[in-house]
Amino acid sequence: MKIRKPYRMPADKQRQLDYLVRLEWWNLGFRVSIILVLGLVLGSSQAMKAAWIEDILSLIPPVAFLIAMHFRNRPPNDTFPYGYQRATVIAFLCAATALSLMGSLLLLDSIMKLISHEHPSVGAISLFGHTFWMGWLMIGALIYSVIPPMVIGRLQTKAAIQVHEKTVYVDGKMSKADWMTGLAAIIGILGIGAGIWWADALAAALIAIDVTKDGVVNLKEAVGDLLDRRPRFTSNTQPEPLAESLETALKRYEWVLDAAVRLREEGHVFSGEAFIVPRDTHRLAERVASAEAMLNHYDWRIYEVVVSVTPSDSSN
Repeated sequence: MKIRKPYRMPADKQRQLDYLVRLEWWNLGFRVSIILVLGLVLGSSQAMKAAWIEDILSLIPPVAFLIAMHFRNRPPNDTFPYGYQRATVIAFLCAATALSLMGSLLLLDSIMKLISHEHPSVGAISLFGHTFWMGWLMIGALIYSVIPPMVIGRLQTKAAIQVHEKTVYVDGKMSKADWMTGLAAIIGILGIGAGIWWADALAAALIAIDVTKDGVVNLKEAVGDLLDRRPRFTSNTQPEPLAESLETALKRYEWVLDAAVRLREEGHVFSGEAFIVPRDTHRLAERVASAEAMLNHYDWRIYEVVVSVTPSDSSN
């Protein structure tokens, strides 16, 4: 059995990936602190509850990414001859499934609150000899919950694109959803203070819709990767054109009559096969080895492309 060689990223990309790992550790720390702060002032607000639950769910992508990073760098072996590059895809799938289910439950709960005309109440609290409306503490906690994801989310999406890291890219989008959720929850609490009972449940429902949408979109993306769909980054709706570029490069060889390439994603790298129809069989083994070397050094994202020779009288 032929076992793959371990994948090694270019030095500049490895530095960017290391930066991404450090960023996710910071992100994880801030999210834990936000959950603790919101938990202290949770109250009976439905929007506050939805924001708090979404923040708990937002721990899944960074935790999944950091765990996957530990496994995917392991070299291929007899049991896993293709290596562990797809560890992040599995983590991606788990996170998307959890988001979809929890978003649906939050949406159902919020709709039931609207149907039953449940009137939430926000009480008062005594601090340092003064009585405060609990809503102000909730709003203060929510403002804190908005700032870190607003800053970190921009850094995540920008850095993730550089190393084709879908899990962190989606986490960056979730960071955007987090701070938007915080703003929606603030509106809901102000609605309670103004006597608009339905504002809180409506804000919670809007949050739940956003969570569910993110979950469904990411679930579709993860399943597509597992089904070996053509490579496509999350920010793009069109397939990655790398396969066509490789075909063009192969057809430049004089000895190649025709060529076709198919690629699949394995985490942040691509693998696949190239099918070559030769004009003649002179020094064919040497030529195929040269073409394979060219393909595997064409782009840093390529892990392994295997070249197969196809007779000219057969079709691909």
